[in-house]
Amino acid sequence: MYDDMLKEMKDKMAPVVEMAEINKKTVETLISLQSEYFSDFVTSGLAQVKALTEVKEPKEAFELQVKYVKELESKITGTAEKEVAALTEAKEQLTALIEKSVSEIEVPNYFGDLSKFDLPKFDLSAFDLSNYMPEAVKPKAAAKSTPRKTTAATTAAAAS
Repeated sequence: MYDDMLKEMKDKMAPVVEMAEINKKTVETLISLQSEYFSDFVTSGLAQVKALTEVKEPKEAFELQVKYVKELESKITGTAEKEVAALTEAKEQLTALIEKSVSEIEVPNYFGDLSKFDLPKFDLSAFDLSNYMPEAVKPKAAAKSTPRKTTAATTAAAAS
């Protein structure tokens, strides 16, 4: 009995374990890309500093810097594209796994097969709720207003 429960729990947790594995592989890929980029960045930065120390003309130094920045931009863009590709692949794998898991969910049928019973069919189109609703209450006529007595104070206030 204990072995059956353990096996059932293991089966139920398989998608979660698979999700964790997908996430682990994605993180490993991202860390690998970042560490490769960082080591390349440090190496190329040191090479750039060395090259700049050997330059005699400002124009040449400027050209070296422009070349360095373009190479750096290319490396950053390449690394970013690889990271986005890894994240997109992980998203697709996780989405497929979730869709598969949701489609395999079984809803228990607590009532069994009800088709063997001859249950009456209800035609709700003939059901008229107006017979069961109370009659609409007609609004009361507004009470007649009585004219107010005017005093000297109200007449003076209205005049100003």
